[in-house]
Amino acid sequence: MASKVSILVINPNSTASMTDALKPLLHDLLHPGLHIDFYTAPATAPKSINDEATSDASTRETLPDLLDFVKDKGYAAYLVACYSSHPLTPFLRQHLGTPVLNIFEASVIRARSLSLPFGIVTTGRYWEGALSAGIAQVTFNAAGGHAAGVESNEHFVGVRSTGLSAAELHSTPREEVDRRIMAASAALVRDGAQVVLLGCAGMSGMEEAVVAGARGEGQDVRIVDGVRAGVELLDAWVRAGTI
Repeated sequence: MASKVSILVINPNSTASMTDALKPLLHDLLHPGLHIDFYTAPATAPKSINDEATSDASTRETLPDLLDFVKDKGYAAYLVACYSSHPLTPFLRQHLGTPVLNIFEASVIRARSLSLPFGIVTTGRYWEGALSAGIAQVTFNAAGGHAAGVESNEHFVGVRSTGLSAAELHSTPREEVDRRIMAASAALVRDGAQVVLLGCAGMSGMEEAVVAGARGEGQDVRIVDGVRAGVELLDAWVRAGTI
């Protein structure tokens, strides 16, 4: 059993304010046996990951810098804070030989453990198709410490987007952001969701808008924040010696 777990949370875009926004939201998860560090991609990486092209550019610009950053630091696990099947995830598993999880995987694993209908509220419309396609491949192989493909859409009701990019979540007036999250969350509830997954790291801390959207449809929902879920899962798995 690990006595001290050190996790690196990786923001694979170059917007440092997004990284900084995560720090206070994870502070209550800290305990004497857990240390969390944060990394932001270099300035040459995209400011927001909005599609396949920016995902690929993020990986290309981030991987060499990140591998240099983590050299000799001895992190027990890594969390890629992009809500997608980000290609950086398998590359890091290959290069580091250490548990790596992304927040998309973490939130789906958490949601499936509840055995309730769940849906995802996300940013741009591109992600409606991309996340719906990727969700069937998400599971966790505890022995190997990585996600592996298993075709399963059990309990999944769909993805609804706000039409905003990750960067626009923090540059658009909060009232408009909340309105869009409420509308997307309400649509998921009408589709049967009892659990709503925050489909972007930039949505961490915006749970109240999800609650309001669901209650507008006369229902309370459980909310899964993939960043928090990822830290909690990695901490537990490393500490238990299962990965």
